[in-house]
Amino acid sequence: MAGQKCVIYLRSTQKMGGEQESTEEQYAGVLMDREDKRYISYKRVTEDGDIDCLISFDRRSLSMSQKGALRSKLELFPGKKTVNAYSTPVGTLDLEVFTKRYDVMQQSTSIKILIDYDILAGGEPIKTSMEIDVAY
Repeated sequence: MAGQKCVIYLRSTQKMGGEQESTEEQYAGVLMDREDKRYISYKRVTEDGDIDCLISFDRRSLSMSQKGALRSKLELFPGKKTVNAYSTPVGTLDLEVFTKRYDVMQQSTSIKILIDYDILAGGEPIKTSMEIDVAY
């Protein structure tokens, strides 16, 4: 699949109880169109090893997968609960996720994706907001 080079900006905030953690990352990647979906691929370099990342999305849903030093798949469907696998060297976790908001805004040279979801891991949910900006 040939694609178009792009820059991906990922911003996320997680809140649980009185605690809040925010991250901001930037990656060089490739944006591809295939049938009714768009794909963004990029590589994360971590101290544990390289991770190949793929985001696939359309107007209705988004899927993020990671392969390499970490393996995970996150599927987000607005208004629905999904079970997502997260594999680490220590073991695999099945996490329930409820997607509250999912918006895709297309501009002439960029895409902005806004997602709000709750990670349901026992007690209080982990409220997560993610913003993905893709410039090409």
